[in-house]
Amino acid sequence: MSYSNTIKRAWTENRLMSVLLELTYACNLDCTFCYNDLARPGQPLSLTQYRQLLDDLAKLGVLNLSLSGGEPLAHPRFFDIGSHARSLGFVIRLKTNGHAVRPAMAERIREEIDPFVIEVSVHGATAETHDRQTRVAGSFERLVTNIRTMKSLGLRVKANSVLTRWNEHEVEEMLALFNELGLLFQVDPEVKPRDDGDRKPLEIAVSADGRARYRRALAALAAEGEADIDAARPEAERRPPAARTDKHCGAGSNNLAIDPYGSVLPCVQWRVPVGNLHDRRIAEIWQKSRELLGVRETTTAARRMLEGLGDAAVGSNFCPGAAQVYSGNPLALYPAVEQKIDESARARLRLTVL
Repeated sequence: MSYSNTIKRAWTENRLMSVLLELTYACNLDCTFCYNDLARPGQPLSLTQYRQLLDDLAKLGVLNLSLSGGEPLAHPRFFDIGSHARSLGFVIRLKTNGHAVRPAMAERIREEIDPFVIEVSVHGATAETHDRQTRVAGSFERLVTNIRTMKSLGLRVKANSVLTRWNEHEVEEMLALFNELGLLFQVDPEVKPRDDGDRKPLEIAVSADGRARYRRALAALAAEGEADIDAARPEAERRPPAARTDKHCGAGSNNLAIDPYGSVLPCVQWRVPVGNLHDRRIAEIWQKSRELLGVRETTTAARRMLEGLGDAAVGSNFCPGAAQVYSGNPLALYPAVEQKIDESARARLRLTVL
């Protein structure tokens, strides 16, 4: 069975395949557009609870496990959690800003966690741009040094970037940097509000010209055989035809996110709890949560809504979680989606005129 057909089956049959654990909101950087709600109170999960959770996820047949944050390496029991996950056979993805992954740390990650990939956050092609967004001087130079160290140790490294008004002028240089360092990469063209609804990060959202510039740069690399366009898109945009079902996305159907305080979320962007691990174990939440059932129904409604609006809406990277943050309604269009639909309409008009 192909992977796309496996995804289709997981979406249709509600088979949990992927879980993202936000281990902590602590971080050694101070990124301008960080989405975490740092003021949110709660009781952190204990190491015992994490071990129970990982055991339960293994019994549910979960394949992919992402360790994220904040900065996951800032969690005091990171290696205890990660090594237990490794012992259970998960495909582990480590999402880190890379700032703390110096040689000794990189070696320990390789020996104790053995992640499938380490995803690092890259915010520009120069120290001026990257450090402006992290608000920590020297963070770019340290990151590049740490990436070279990880690569030299045989670790697989991927760059995750968000296009902003601050880095859109150097997208070609960013792609060249990824190529020079031998990195897989994924670029998100959309800055989103913070989890608490604060829209200040949108002040540095990429311009329409910046998005177009990135598409041209990526297409040029692809034409030269230097980039996989599909792999460089955000995960929400990568839905091969064979994987299409009656649901818009796999939120709550084949993937979940869990915050540091045990709240179980449909996905990392859809911040509406469907249960809490302090009250119930993950299997009971997955099988019996009425809130989770509502999420699955919403993803079906989202697909019908977008199809009714046309191809531009279907391909707009609409996210019910982002819609929830913008307006409290997971089915409401929001500015970034409306802009993409408008751009598509203008493009069709130009073709008609020609």
